[in-house]
Amino acid sequence: MTGAGFAQALIFSFMNKPVSTRQDVNQTASNAGMSLSTQGLDQRFNAKAAYFLDSLLAEAMQQMVSTVPQAQSLLSRFNGVYVSDSTIVSLPDALAPVFKGHNGDTDAAAKVAVQWDLHRGSMGLWLSDGTVHDQRTGPVTTTLSPGALRLNDLGFFKLATFAEDEAAGRYFFSRYKHGTLVYTEDGQRLDLVRYLQQHPQQPLDLSIGLGAQQLTCRLIALPVTPAQLGKRRKQLRETARKRQRPISQRAWALAGWTLYVTNIPVEKLAATEAAILGSTRWQIECLFKLWKSDGQLASSRSQDPYRVWCEFYAKLLACLIQHWVTLIGCWQRLDRSLHQATQVVRKRAFCLLDAINDLTGLVHALERTVTIMAETCGLSKRAAQPLTYQRWIEAAHG
Repeated sequence: MTGAGFAQALIFSFMNKPVSTRQDVNQTASNAGMSLSTQGLDQRFNAKAAYFLDSLLAEAMQQMVSTVPQAQSLLSRFNGVYVSDSTIVSLPDALAPVFKGHNGDTDAAAKVAVQWDLHRGSMGLWLSDGTVHDQRTGPVTTTLSPGALRLNDLGFFKLATFAEDEAAGRYFFSRYKHGTLVYTEDGQRLDLVRYLQQHPQQPLDLSIGLGAQQLTCRLIALPVTPAQLGKRRKQLRETARKRQRPISQRAWALAGWTLYVTNIPVEKLAATEAAILGSTRWQIECLFKLWKSDGQLASSRSQDPYRVWCEFYAKLLACLIQHWVTLIGCWQRLDRSLHQATQVVRKRAFCLLDAINDLTGLVHALERTVTIMAETCGLSKRAAQPLTYQRWIEAAHG
């Protein structure tokens, strides 16, 4: 068995069936033209094989695949809309020397950090110990182009990064991190809770100085519905109970608002559109759910640490290839369904494998896959509760 054959057997087996058995992988190897017993395949799962797949993943991440949707939307206003986040994948304790988990040397976990351009689809991916803070992962070190929008969660909230974006002509949009100093335009400290209480149930858009360095930006405050308020305060009570700490009056009061900070000018983003960008960030959570629930990234049928280690890399590569095919297959349409697109790739996996060594045949197999995606992988519109893509389009044409 060659290295290429080993990789193909694993990747395409898990692409076709994320819960592949030993026999499934062996049959895929046979489909790829390799004659090997199941026992012989088992012997290939070792540290050398895992490092090979790690190198293959690193090489794959150097290949940038992207496209641009045909329709204009809110995202079209920016030179890329980049969301970053991470997810944890638990691994067998024996792999703690490779990926340290939350308990240090006693368990193992890998952090998968992703930076994803929601406009053009390109993706960056980095692996690190599970103990590494989001602020020290790969997305933080990447440089975005002028005009790009950085759309991150609070785990990446950093005033120095916001200041760098402002100086470089980039945009940032983030939820406000409670406790961060806020100043008025004339440099006076702003009591945020008192100010909001003076404007109940009224959307606000303020020019402020953020943090001790008073970075000039906007604070957009949107009141939440009674149902949302009840849910947030219930969560505050639960968190206080677990931590055995009282709920601060500040947190209790701010639960009634969704607060964003951004340097996007008002002519590029109206305050009423802020909620759309806020919900857009959840697309990366949907991606991780797709990888874990559908792609079984964090699961394995095996107890062998070396096999689990190899499967982890193979499943990541399968998810990456699925994403590439989705980009060329249905990214042009804003109503795309990543779940449906993944199912198409899953059903077509062996067709792609059969043609992998024949460029003409591979192009034909991809073209057929793309056609199926373009015809079948769309989402239905919702009138009562519009989907995110509908809100993108409405913002562009509103």
